[in-house]
Amino acid sequence: MIKQKIENLLKDIAGKAVKIEIFAPENEAFGHYSTNIALKLAKALKKNPTETAKEIESRIKNHKSKIFEKIEIAPPGFINFWLSEKVFQNELKEILEKKSSYAKVSKDKGKIQIEFISANPTGPLTLANGRGGFMGDVLANILEFQGYKIEREYYVNDIGNQILTLGKSILAASGLIKNEENFYKGGYVKEWAKKHKIISEKNRDNPLKLGQLAAADFLKEIKLVVKKAKINFSRWTSEDRHIHKKSFVAKALAIFSAGGGSISGGEKKKLVYKKDGALWLRTTDFGDEKDRVLVTQDGFPTYFLADAGHFLETKSRGFNSKIM
Repeated sequence: MIKQKIENLLKDIAGKAVKIEIFAPENEAFGHYSTNIALKLAKALKKNPTETAKEIESRIKNHKSKIFEKIEIAPPGFINFWLSEKVFQNELKEILEKKSSYAKVSKDKGKIQIEFISANPTGPLTLANGRGGFMGDVLANILEFQGYKIEREYYVNDIGNQILTLGKSILAASGLIKNEENFYKGGYVKEWAKKHKIISEKNRDNPLKLGQLAAADFLKEIKLVVKKAKINFSRWTSEDRHIHKKSFVAKALAIFSAGGGSISGGEKKKLVYKKDGALWLRTTDFGDEKDRVLVTQDGFPTYFLADAGHFLETKSRGFNSKIM
């Protein structure tokens, strides 16, 4: 591509010692492309940036490249490029020839997991979830086009306090327990409770299981909506089955509990401690504004700890990069 051609030319002229940055200026008066390579080189060589830029300009002209129509130096040492008409013509010709494969990169650049939507299965998706869905899918398409192996992941929070609350909400909607302010009160809760009254009565003493049963049904509806949106997830990761039951949360807690050295490299100290019946992590040692709870008073792992387990599970499958 044009940008790559300019980068290759600058590498031939300036060498590979300095990372080359090429960008399109917001104001076209500063050219089609610009680079700050002279500023970086001048700093490394302890020379004047403008003089360095002029040296690079001279070398480009001696190179007899047919890429540029015009080259100008702008303070304090930027080099601005105007492309020749022939470059645009050749690029247009390549676009017409390659069509949808234009600019596609075949090189394997590695694996990236993109997690998106991941709405709790405690009810239907919202418009905001739709926005995130399309953004995530488009980003995945772009990265795939650029040579990355992409896994599209929907992370299903099917265990924990939100599922327990869903179960209690259904019991309240069925008239089996007293309603509380923090319960889910959407019409879909009442509809599910009415349709599954016998199941609710059987699980009166097990609201977590009841919540999981309802969440499984809500997840089916979510999958139908996602299918209609033509978003194809590579993996639906269950927090319960893939993270908790495969001991990744326990592994994350073990890593935290093992402790480590202080930030300054001083005496080791425990990173996990108990307070008010909960288990805490000293995240303030790493610049956080406050310490974070790992396990609540009632024994539930927090989102923080579950997410740590999730990252361990993702890494165990060969992903070193994750976007969420």
